[in-house]
Amino acid sequence: MIVAVLSDIHANLEALQAVLADMKQHGATGALGLGDYIGFNGDPAECVNLVRPHLLAAVRGNHEAALLNRAVFGVDIYMQMMDRTQDMLNAEQVAWLRSLPHHAEWEGMLLGHATPEAPKRWGRIANVNEAAKVFAAVKARICFFGHTHRAALFRLYHGQVEKIDIRYDAQGDFTVHLDSRSRYLVNPGSVGQPRDLDWRASYALFCPETSTLHLRRVAYDVQEAGHKIARTGLPESFADALLHGTSPTGD
Repeated sequence: MIVAVLSDIHANLEALQAVLADMKQHGATGALGLGDYIGFNGDPAECVNLVRPHLLAAVRGNHEAALLNRAVFGVDIYMQMMDRTQDMLNAEQVAWLRSLPHHAEWEGMLLGHATPEAPKRWGRIANVNEAAKVFAAVKARICFFGHTHRAALFRLYHGQVEKIDIRYDAQGDFTVHLDSRSRYLVNPGSVGQPRDLDWRASYALFCPETSTLHLRRVAYDVQEAGHKIARTGLPESFADALLHGTSPTGD
């Protein structure tokens, strides 16, 4: 069995369509959703409708949490973006997004959007020190997370935490075997708004039976996605960031 791991779709329909086509081409029969299905890009309703039938398990991100409490952002432009986003969703879609849990387990693996402790903090796992805190807080051998918009792979072996260097090949693939003696934190990157200087959609494929992980990059119509950002009320600089694989907010 092969599953896709999707995070930070962020209402980017063009990126999601390309990723779903890629995962099917590589034999994936379902997907795990790590949150932030909405926000930033212009097609929240379409993305929710498209991804839901594929999800075997799903958790909420901070953008879904903001549907309940705009203060999650605390920034006026983001709160206005979420108001516009909610206007583009129907009541059933909003109810589903609000119902998503903060963390979930699937086949013994832990799924989350951000750090597992302090759910309201939405902390990032970006370096070995932050990864070490998560390894100490959870016992699952494999934990999938998102939120940073950057693919990452951390390994705990004999008490030592290392960040594994990810190098994509010419086909946009990085493959690694997750050995049974180690524990792992895996960030598949962002489907809809990568921030690692590579505009291509980022996601993962995982086979639980063989513990084989593929981190994938997929080209899509980024120009079309950028044109739609105005629907959310965000400035043109967010579309420019999408085109260049950078953070529109500098984080």
